Amino acid sequence: MEKEIITLADQEINERIENHEHFLKHIEQLVDWEKIRSILNQVELKRDSVAGRDAYSAEVMFRIMLIQSWYTLSDYQMEDQLICNMMFLWFSHLSMDNPVPDHSTISRWRSRFSEKGIYQKLLREINRQLKKHGIKISEGVITDATLVESKARPRKKEIIETEPVGDEEIPSQATFQATELTVEESKDPDARWLKKGKKSTYGYKGHTVVDKETGLVQAIEVTPANVFDGHMLIPVIDSLDLPENTEVLADKGYCSEENEAALKERNLVSRIMRKKKKNMEVEADQRAYNYGISKERYKIERSFGGLKKYYGWSRSIYMGIHKTADYLVLRAIAFNLKRSLKILQT
Repeated sequence: MEKEIITLADQEINERIENHEHFLKHIEQLVDWEKIRSILNQVELKRDSVAGRDAYSAEVMFRIMLIQSWYTLSDYQMEDQLICNMMFLWFSHLSMDNPVPDHSTISRWRSRFSEKGIYQKLLREINRQLKKHGIKISEGVITDATLVESKARPRKKEIIETEPVGDEEIPSQATFQATELTVEESKDPDARWLKKGKKSTYGYKGHTVVDKETGLVQAIEVTPANVFDGHMLIPVIDSLDLPENTEVLADKGYCSEENEAALKERNLVSRIMRKKKKNMEVEADQRAYNYGISKERYKIERSFGGLKKYYGWSRSIYMGIHKTADYLVLRAIAFNLKRSLKILQT
């Protein structure tokens, strides 16, 4: 149960952590929790189904989910940590004198968040707050996609689609060259195969937009892995309210007349790497243009690297496209918050 009255035990926790340096204390000060609560009110429950106790607030559960994202904790592990970790208890606004949420309560609240579709709203609100804290959002964004393996393992004969690379033509539909492979049937009906280079991946793509300067995640759209990157440029860009003349950087996979026209229609500046014309050598100015973009695009690869290594973006722990999307967005929120602390300290 969350804190309503400060007990002696809670006072002891406060005294112990008062002079202890920990990033959770900085997160507590960084976030305007009142604004977060206004979003979380959409999922607030009046009573907990367990033993008729007063429900834990949505804010408490969101704080717990953030801790899970930072420390890659399962629901069972989180329950154990809330019992014995004073810093986690303090950040979650839970009292030491009352029971903590168990693993099933955490799981139910996560499902509730998903049902109400609030993860994207929370990402936008957090990013708005970070901007107010002085984290300069540049006049440009970078977009790319990254593969995320499904939790499930496939089990039957399926078609693996091969993604075009380099200067190959963009497919007119969201499917690529197909190769038949004998695999096992999958319990994840939304996931699809994609062969990229020599590696075949069964899962999803996270089509992502990051800020050009900070690498902070601005938007995410999740599709099956066999959806071509270039077809998702406008959907993911349209999920943001980008001001006019914002630069949009992307690799050659996004180079098409349709994408160029769509960006122009939205008064956005295209900085998409150009493909060489068929049967023609790459001209020096085109090579220089592409090189200039590639020097800036490393920032999204750096963000992907951090998200995969520390925030579980390499493989989903859930099955289904909607749960996977919510998982990636929640981890992106945690990534943005922690990275922002480093930016503010420099």
